Amino acid sequence: MENISEIVSHFNFTQTRKSRQYLNLFFSQKSFNKNQTLYTQQKLKMFLENLHIIKDYRISENAVSVTHKLLGEADSYNYTFIRNLTYRNFFKEINNNLSIFIEFFHGFHAVLENFKQSEFCKDYCAEINETLKFIESLTVIDYHQKELNFKLRKTLLLIIKSEIGKKSFESFWDFFYMFDVHSSIAKGIALNDLVFPEFSDNQKFIIREFYHLDLTTSVKNTLTEREKNIMVFTGANMSGKSTAMKSVSIIVLLAHLGIAVPAESCKIPFYDRIFLHFSVTDNLKEGHSHFMQEIINIKNVLVELKTKNCFAVFDEIFSGTNINDSAKITGDTILGISRYTNSMFIFSTHLNMIENLLKDEKNITLLNLECLFENNDLLFTYRLQKGWSKLEVGKIIFDQYGLNDLLKDDHQC
Repeated sequence: MENISEIVSHFNFTQTRKSRQYLNLFFSQKSFNKNQTLYTQQKLKMFLENLHIIKDYRISENAVSVTHKLLGEADSYNYTFIRNLTYRNFFKEINNNLSIFIEFFHGFHAVLENFKQSEFCKDYCAEINETLKFIESLTVIDYHQKELNFKLRKTLLLIIKSEIGKKSFESFWDFFYMFDVHSSIAKGIALNDLVFPEFSDNQKFIIREFYHLDLTTSVKNTLTEREKNIMVFTGANMSGKSTAMKSVSIIVLLAHLGIAVPAESCKIPFYDRIFLHFSVTDNLKEGHSHFMQEIINIKNVLVELKTKNCFAVFDEIFSGTNINDSAKITGDTILGISRYTNSMFIFSTHLNMIENLLKDEKNITLLNLECLFENNDLLFTYRLQKGWSKLEVGKIIFDQYGLNDLLKDDHQC
């Protein structure tokens, strides 16, 4: 999915601008490592166990900004008693920023100190404990809610200057922003009542009662594929085809990110790479037409398939060329790619002429979203079913909207 904002929005409870950047980077991953994914799962489960703590913790954007400013300007050399008499506004600002610095680190220390740690996240728990030690080394715990004299403020500036030299704050900020990211995702999981997936050791691809995060009251569907590695979605526009494909794609992506998913249960293979191609358009920057961009997308997947197991989705593949070319190369692509049995591919197409080419292939499942035509009315049930869609609704809708009558109207303007 080129635009991941529709997914990120359900997990964006970050409290700083920088955290949001980290969150977007986290969701932009395309390559995956199973051990890392499972470890992220464990971390998020630990954050869910601490939901009562992270829900109450408030981060002030101003406090973060002031702390960064102080770190960028910390100068213990110029902080002298004599200069305090001549540069009062400067010293007043430094003193105020030190107070905010102390409050910020004390608050975060309190959260980490009360954070219940998990035995399944030993490395991350070690990071928590290291961060606690670092904050304690700044002496902010001792200074909190105390009236600081000149000597104590000077001492704190010297400590800050020393830690800046060691680049200790760089590691802290990475930890801090990712802590906010994990907290944010955990809040999204809890709010949307999501379930953690499992990864199968075989090619079983089973997602029960899944739905799109934007449509929690919609019809829920189930995919149970135990052997085949290609799904071809057919059916009319408005039938819910793209929504169903996006729902499955989002679940696969979330699962590989280590996040819980919108389904009753999910057990799928683990893939090294994920490609989600929806709404492909011209690439003006590279000078590629719509069709050329589709060709490049397919080629990129084929190159990766030589060494990796992939999950790839192509919505309305090869719609950027004429129907005859499209039918030929769509059939060739689907048949050729089906031999990569350790990967999973999802296609959608309106090309009814290739049904006979695909329907008897052992690695291909044909699917459609049910659409009924009763009493001159279209009925979309949004229920997933096996087989190629036989109903062609374009002409029906064309007539229903009176376009035939308007085109035949003899009235001259």
